[in-house]
Amino acid sequence: MTVSPFRSIRVRLTFWYAMTLAVILAVSALFSYHYFSHNLKTQIDKEVHEIAHLLDQHRDEIISNQDQAINCDGLQNLTHHYNWGAYVLLRDSSLQLVCTSDNMLDRELPFGPVARQQVRWLNEHLETIELEGAGQLRLLSHPLIENDRLIGIIQVGQELGPLQNTIEELRLIYLVVGPFAIFWLCLGCWFLAERALAPIVEVTEAAQSITADNLSRRLPMGHYRDELSQMVICLNQMLDRLDKSFRRVRQFSGDASHELRTPLTILRGETEVTLRWAKTPEEFRDMLRSNMEEIDRMERIIESLLTLAKSEVGELKLEIKELSLSDLVQELYLQSQILCEPKNIDVQLVLKVEEEIRIRGDELRLRQMFLNIISNGIKYSREEGRQEIALTIEDTFARVDIIDTGIGISSEHLPHIFDRFYRVDKARNRLDGGTGLGLAIVKWIAEAHGGSISVTSKVDQGSTFTIRLPIKGPVEGAHPKSTFLE
Repeated sequence: MTVSPFRSIRVRLTFWYAMTLAVILAVSALFSYHYFSHNLKTQIDKEVHEIAHLLDQHRDEIISNQDQAINCDGLQNLTHHYNWGAYVLLRDSSLQLVCTSDNMLDRELPFGPVARQQVRWLNEHLETIELEGAGQLRLLSHPLIENDRLIGIIQVGQELGPLQNTIEELRLIYLVVGPFAIFWLCLGCWFLAERALAPIVEVTEAAQSITADNLSRRLPMGHYRDELSQMVICLNQMLDRLDKSFRRVRQFSGDASHELRTPLTILRGETEVTLRWAKTPEEFRDMLRSNMEEIDRMERIIESLLTLAKSEVGELKLEIKELSLSDLVQELYLQSQILCEPKNIDVQLVLKVEEEIRIRGDELRLRQMFLNIISNGIKYSREEGRQEIALTIEDTFARVDIIDTGIGISSEHLPHIFDRFYRVDKARNRLDGGTGLGLAIVKWIAEAHGGSISVTSKVDQGSTFTIRLPIKGPVEGAHPKSTFLE
């Protein structure tokens, strides 16, 4: 069976590895992006707080203690001394701008109503604002407090442009590196999957070469000591069990019971009829004589089955001789009447010939073949059904049709009913004791005689088995080997 490339394990492994990495990269990228962005913003907030607190600590240099006047020179000295890159400005207690750092030039930091309200309440206020020509800023408004009274405001602003540039660069790195990493991982996974699956391919090829004819072969262990080796060990153990099972099947007593059921039924039927109706010693003697014939036939079947079970390969010799197919069909008709009696099945014999038909074949095997089909038809027929045995001639072949009005066989089963050990209804056949060999034996016997067997059937209407046998018998050495049990 050819596996679709899109459903192969190699493609699926590569796909799932790639998807897993893509998810991991996406999650890690989002996490790191937000983490670094948050940390950088936190760092800027920390810087503006440090500048504001440092100015608060040096308030004596920028605010006179006597008249609370702001000294702009002190602010400039502190800015130059600490080399701050942030924007700094001072407002007096009336919130009016007094002085700014040199880098402010002619610009002024906004002081919105929220910030005004907060500093009046003596609280710090941190916000992000848009400054014309400088982009976004983080602006801290820090109140200068003395004796619970506002004496001034320090505003410190730090540009967010470098931060945003860093974040954009980080995002660009993720967008470029992510697909590149996924591509190389897919490529690596593709070759890694090929290497990892190579032992499985080797085992699969070896398993495909193992059939019922060479169950002694085993799968290669290789040099692997992992889960695959455990699987190979289990499969080899399974092959050991299958090999032993196939050998036991050849000797299975169920084969004999399947083949002996019909003659045993005939024996029982004849005995019951004789016990019910026979009155004279001569009638009992005739019954015993007929029983001995059936016992002799069963003994020959048992010997043949044992011979087949012991034979691994080779040819099963047929006792080919001339026989009357007309007489054989009539005997089958009489025996089928006995078999049909418990179900009140009407049996009809239709001879579409004008003279006796004599063919060359193995009478025991032919009787076995016909009785198998007849008994199956009776077994699966309803009460008061009908069975017909018809004999006719087609060119150089004798044709026997065995027709029943049983439950029939569905079309899905028809191609397989002659397969070894195949059962249409496994549960029912198991209860009946069947081994699934009956029709396989029938097919072998027909082909061993150079003939053929076919079946047509409709569910709930019945089945018709057609056997064609060459009148001249099988060609010497052309019949199949006795491998139907293997």
